[in-house]
Amino acid sequence: MSWLRPIDAWFAASILPHETDLIWHARRWTIDEDEARDLVHEAYAQLLQLTAWEQIANPAGYAVRTIRNIALQRMRRARIVPMRQFAALEEVEFPDPAPDSFAVAAGRDELRRMMAAIEALPPACRRVILLRKLEAMPPRNIARQLGISLSTVEKHLARGMALVARALRDADTLPATQSPALERLKA
Repeated sequence: MSWLRPIDAWFAASILPHETDLIWHARRWTIDEDEARDLVHEAYAQLLQLTAWEQIANPAGYAVRTIRNIALQRMRRARIVPMRQFAALEEVEFPDPAPDSFAVAAGRDELRRMMAAIEALPPACRRVILLRKLEAMPPRNIARQLGISLSTVEKHLARGMALVARALRDADTLPATQSPALERLKA
């Protein structure tokens, strides 16, 4: 029977590897190294008492936020607080790991261009590309399903990938309305 709780395993895997960064952040909000370490250890104690720890998407960012909140609580209780500590509290930013709207739009545009390039392929190449790349079917199974040789599958795959790469390259260098792959789709 193990004495290690699930939260302990999560803490060891998700929080402890960031201890150096956590101490660096704590050092910005305190006067000395010992107080910074105290902040980090107090944050550890709070993190190990969480009930919804599994739902934390960014454990390192959450730990930094916890340390910042503890530092802010200590400043509120202190009689004298150096101004640099307040300035440091305002500097911290926590990047959101989710893609921003530009990345989402660019990804959708890239997907649209990729699907247009695949749709513009000859039918045999398109079937092989879709089975291999989208359904992750092994070439041998594709050959069996389509009733063609393995060599033919490999040739369709190579030709299709080359045509898709060329269509995407052309789409990058030409305006979208002049892309040969997209022009074939319109015809």
